[in-house]
Amino acid sequence: MHPTIARYASTRDLLASATAAAAQQQHRLRLVDAWRPVADLPAFGQAAFAAELAAHLPPPAGPAEALRTRLVWQCTLRADPDAASPPDHRIQATARRILAATGIAAEDDPASCRWALLRVGDHEARLVAPLARPDGTVVDTGRDRSLALAVCQLAESRSTVTGRPHAAAAGTTGRRTGLLPAPSPVVTAAARAGRRP
Repeated sequence: MHPTIARYASTRDLLASATAAAAQQQHRLRLVDAWRPVADLPAFGQAAFAAELAAHLPPPAGPAEALRTRLVWQCTLRADPDAASPPDHRIQATARRILAATGIAAEDDPASCRWALLRVGDHEARLVAPLARPDGTVVDTGRDRSLALAVCQLAESRSTVTGRPHAAAAGTTGRRTGLLPAPSPVVTAAARAGRRP
């Protein structure tokens, strides 16, 4: 999977964008994971869901301030369209590692930001997180791109190794072509540990 980071002014804007992307791919947007059990959340697609997701965001002074700050974070995860569709559990595991590595949300930490993982299509998912914690502090996402990339590359390398155990016997290296250069050891260590370096 390859990550792409974007920022939005509101959760409603982001969810509208994700819904439009799913419709374009002729899929229904689907909630597959969140900061608390999906079954306990308001019905997805309603204003109540967007409001609960963004509950800790500070109210902007006006539309211009919301556009300037853009405190709603999104990481789009795209898998190889020529490969089999990755299962939900694999995307969930990668998304949770990205949240931990970037400092947005640690596993089972009530003081972390709220977040949701949306399945857009067979080969795309969107990880959404308003960047305000319950105490009102805002997360610094200065290295989110490199950290998300490191997590995805680590997950890809593990998947390749486990998915092709007989690659050497078949005369291939077992590595997929087209991957970006390996991240630095510091970034890789942070991704493995689930924290910012």
